[in-house]
Amino acid sequence: MHILSARLLIASALLLAQPVFGQSSLYIASSKAQGAPFDLVVTETKREPNKSFLSVPGFHKRTAPGSRWLMCAYTDLAVKRGFSHWIVVYPPENSEVLVVGFSNSLTASVKDLLGEDFIKERTLGESVVPVETFFPMCGMRH
Repeated sequence: MHILSARLLIASALLLAQPVFGQSSLYIASSKAQGAPFDLVVTETKREPNKSFLSVPGFHKRTAPGSRWLMCAYTDLAVKRGFSHWIVVYPPENSEVLVVGFSNSLTASVKDLLGEDFIKERTLGESVVPVETFFPMCGMRH
């Protein structure tokens, strides 16, 4: 897929991300519904002040474009929740529930932010990621 087409697809997918019906505070986004060649659905199942628990069926079988789309979903969710940084803990093989931690500080302690959900071996990176890092790839603006 051409890079520009992929960016447009990701941007349109995020623009169409909707709250879960009847649960205006929870997040849901679908790649397939926006015409992506892969089928991933992100459903926020639980929300805490600085964390979201996301169900992603098929997470362990995702493709590289699917992984990029998911990073845009984490970014979109962080922005919608009013945060400037995120970090994600991937699930073990027997689960498809991810934990995304949010902060407004680049120097936030990932371990403190995630608390009991912090598992170093499954955490993507060692520090929170600024949302603006993903704005160009995701077709988002400040």
